[in-house]
Amino acid sequence: MKPQIKRIVCIFWLLSSALYSGQDRQKELLKKVDSLINSYARADAPGMAIGIIKDEKIIYKKTYGLANLEYKIPVTDSTAFDIASVSKQFTAFIILLAEKEGKLSLDDDVRTYLPELKSLPYKITIRQLASHTHGLPDFSVIKRIRGFGDEFRVTHNEAVKTMLNIKNFAFRPGDRYWYNNTGFMLLAEILQRIYKKDFNEILREYIFIPLQMNHSMAVNDPEKIVPNKAESYKENGTVFSKSPLGQMEYGSSNIFTTLDDLCKWARNFQKPLVGSRELYNEMQKNTILNSGERVEYGLGLQTAKYKGLDIVFHGGGTAGYRSYILHIPAYRFSIVLAGNRSVFDGLSITYKLVDLFFGDKQTLPPSPKKKTYTQAELKTFEGTYEINPGNYLKIFTKENKLYLENDATPLTIVGDNQFTIPFIPTGRITFQKNTAILGIGDFEFKGKKVDLNPENTDKIDLHQFTGFYRNEEFNTIYQLVIEDNKLVAMHPINPKIPLYPLNPTTFYSSKSIFGQLDFQYDKNKQIMGFKLSGANFSNLEFRKIK
Repeated sequence: MKPQIKRIVCIFWLLSSALYSGQDRQKELLKKVDSLINSYARADAPGMAIGIIKDEKIIYKKTYGLANLEYKIPVTDSTAFDIASVSKQFTAFIILLAEKEGKLSLDDDVRTYLPELKSLPYKITIRQLASHTHGLPDFSVIKRIRGFGDEFRVTHNEAVKTMLNIKNFAFRPGDRYWYNNTGFMLLAEILQRIYKKDFNEILREYIFIPLQMNHSMAVNDPEKIVPNKAESYKENGTVFSKSPLGQMEYGSSNIFTTLDDLCKWARNFQKPLVGSRELYNEMQKNTILNSGERVEYGLGLQTAKYKGLDIVFHGGGTAGYRSYILHIPAYRFSIVLAGNRSVFDGLSITYKLVDLFFGDKQTLPPSPKKKTYTQAELKTFEGTYEINPGNYLKIFTKENKLYLENDATPLTIVGDNQFTIPFIPTGRITFQKNTAILGIGDFEFKGKKVDLNPENTDKIDLHQFTGFYRNEEFNTIYQLVIEDNKLVAMHPINPKIPLYPLNPTTFYSSKSIFGQLDFQYDKNKQIMGFKLSGANFSNLEFRKIK
């Protein structure tokens, strides 16, 4: 054999060996993936659809469980799930396309497009709507204050009409990052007014049709028919029940899509056929607050480092639907998940999959320096922490263990002042000086230690607070009455809300929708009303009407 031919044969053999070796490694890896996902799967329960995309190719797809428990319909790659807040990135994507077309600017005042908000005292930009720095209250919370849960029918038009009555801010735009749905609802409304088309048609024209996402649609009314739709479920122990979803606003949520279509969307992130790499880079840019503080949320996408890897991601949850999408841009790798079970394992599965594929490329954080605590040291963590106005996290110690109030299972020590919450799979608490940071999934809530043992509150005359109070913006009325020597808030739909005094003019409840009431007085020291603050809203004004 001639030397040149020998070299060619040798090179061919080496390439073939490397190819087969790589294929074998991937087969073994995908077996481990299958084993991981099977450990979560149940054939008789609500399920999930999972896809892994590498270098624009789908290298793994898996579905398990039931889309409908009554009719035993299995989840397939054509089952349609509500992907909840993962929908936000589609809205941000269209906003950036609209800017490229010259139809708007991210720095425009939203009142240019939504003149109904002209009475607001400060300018809000389109960018601030898309980065959760706008300072407007959350529609989902406002809806609950009015007595409407997820199961009540609310269309997009009804939701927008409600929020265009806003008169006040929770904070000055740009001062804080406060994740909620209102901004993206209003973005969808702005797009409809600019394009003079229904939001679903805009999505179809600019994203769904070009990417052949033929089984995707945005839904603005719960009465609309969604082909192959998975039912939404919640669970209580081992028993499942329906978790109906009636809130159907555009922009922030309620894109229904399938595993196949979600994989196409992830492939577009890896190699854009619609939009551009520059557009995605703009979506990923961190937000800078007025103070100069950097927030790892851009426009519909979050960024972070996970064990040394740069990741881009977003999750979603509404009623019993859950979804997640994660990209590792450096390796052109993506994971997509969607499910119909309120206790969703997707977050854990996602990051365990990342560990499987990139364990050899990760930089693990240093081991905690402190893993044991004396009773005296644990006592320094004990106390009450205000997570939101009127909403408190109460920590106590017992027999050298740390507990959350009303829970019999102790917190698990991670180390360096961090603990996990056993009954919340992704729950954790990190203590700093007079501060507790509560983490659940991708969200963190910082609470300052406060004193909830105010003095002389037993001398407060509760009768001065009784009466009817109305919020004009959202047209809802609460009555304050006295029951068993306690002040109680009554509503025609919501259950009774007991109120507890913080001081002679301020009360709180344990409910996120009715956190803290600050009573307002006229010059004659007569009560005029109260300002209500809580989770994702602040200073809603209720005037006393009788």
